[in-house]
Amino acid sequence: MLFKRLLPLLLALCLTGCAADSGGPTQQALDFRTALMDSGGCTFTADLTADVGGRVYQFTLDCAATVGGPATLTVTAPESIAGITARVDESGAALTFDGTALALGTLADGETAPLLAAWLLPNAWTSDYIDAAGADGDLERVTYLHGCGDEALTIDAWLDEQNIPVRCEISYDGVRCLTAEISGFTMQS
Repeated sequence: MLFKRLLPLLLALCLTGCAADSGGPTQQALDFRTALMDSGGCTFTADLTADVGGRVYQFTLDCAATVGGPATLTVTAPESIAGITARVDESGAALTFDGTALALGTLADGETAPLLAAWLLPNAWTSDYIDAAGADGDLERVTYLHGCGDEALTIDAWLDEQNIPVRCEISYDGVRCLTAEISGFTMQS
């Protein structure tokens, strides 16, 4: 009889303990979001590795993003496509190039493309749902969900002790399709 009365209390304690460990935003993740939103945007360099249907592409982008607005990018490597620029937002990318075609294909069953990383990452940092956050060694790992349902992208970002993103990954349906090593990150002033 005593067990039946204690069972609901034990279950509540167990469920409360699970909820406390389930993730959610940490103060560091929220501080990063607030600082970036207050600054109005950021610039960064992204060394990207994209897996497009079994083919792996590597390239470097110089990116500038405005909070709530578009991002611009310039491809700086490899040399064969250096100089291609694009304006990117939620509707896609508008490329500018001089006689160079860039056909990399799409990622995540058509949900994104490699060049959209210049917009997806800052958008996640400022607007997407923070699904989980916590320490990962010396870094803070923050997991964002972009979209919902079967078409959602998972964007993981690792922040250093100064709240600067140093690495990001974009996954779809549990499979990583794009990795970005971030350098030169600065907030607009």
